[in-house]
Amino acid sequence: MAQPSTRTARRARAVAFGAALGGLVSGCGAAGVQGDTTTPAHPAWLGHDRVLFDDVVDAAALGLGADVSNAQKDPLLKERARGSELVSRVRVSTVTVESLAEVRTYRLVLQVVAPPFGTPAFEQTAFELVIGPTAPSYGVAQAFDMRLRGASFIGFLRRFAGEGDEPSRLHWHLSPDTAEVAAAVTDALALAELSGS
Repeated sequence: MAQPSTRTARRARAVAFGAALGGLVSGCGAAGVQGDTTTPAHPAWLGHDRVLFDDVVDAAALGLGADVSNAQKDPLLKERARGSELVSRVRVSTVTVESLAEVRTYRLVLQVVAPPFGTPAFEQTAFELVIGPTAPSYGVAQAFDMRLRGASFIGFLRRFAGEGDEPSRLHWHLSPDTAEVAAAVTDALALAELSGS
């Protein structure tokens, strides 16, 4: 009777070893897929993300347009806050204007004003925004020009898949730097943390 028991035990060990080996092999395969350089590290800038991260300087942030006292009721603001990799007060530290054949391109360097809202997904503290003739905020950049230097905003930033050799491309939205917008962002992030999303 001892013989069949030993045989059964050996078979059980062999099956267990095979299963463990299979698990290791499939684990290595999964790691290989995660490290695959053909898989983009960031999502494509498509669909609703183009609405949330629209590369727009909110005109209200410069004293033009809509009243921002109802920031708590703005669903896009809350979605932006939850979808951003970095939400922070930012200040325009430099504005550079490049002219080529009478066409101007504006380069704004944003400096993050600590502390950010929530936990940022990256540690970069300065960003260059390029606003060319086809950009949605070109009219604002033209109208304010060098007066944008020193302007303060609440910035929503997220990296998306780049083009060509670019590993990523930053898209953004700049909202008014007001207590109302800051409170709406804080509430949205707190709610997202509570709900685990």
